[in-house]
Amino acid sequence: MMYLITYDISNDKTRTKVADILEKFGKRVQFSCFEVECTEKELSELFKRIDKLINKQTDHVIAYPLTKNSLKGETAICGKREEKTPPM
Repeated sequence: MMYLITYDISNDKTRTKVADILEKFGKRVQFSCFEVECTEKELSELFKRIDKLINKQTDHVIAYPLTKNSLKGETAICGKREEKTPPM
């Protein structure tokens, strides 16, 4: 399944560590937003790793599942858009 994972993390070092982890799992599409394709088990493992790093009082990381219908097309694009790479 494809997920859109976003985060709001206050500490710079923690934010960098979380971004590094997410970059190994998926593609950065915005500064704090990644597209990640993984199984539910892999997502659980990913969140276990991130959970050890973040401050649970101030930080949050959210994974939004993207359905096949939501991936069919984009509703609106404003500004420059990176070209999509075909799936392998």
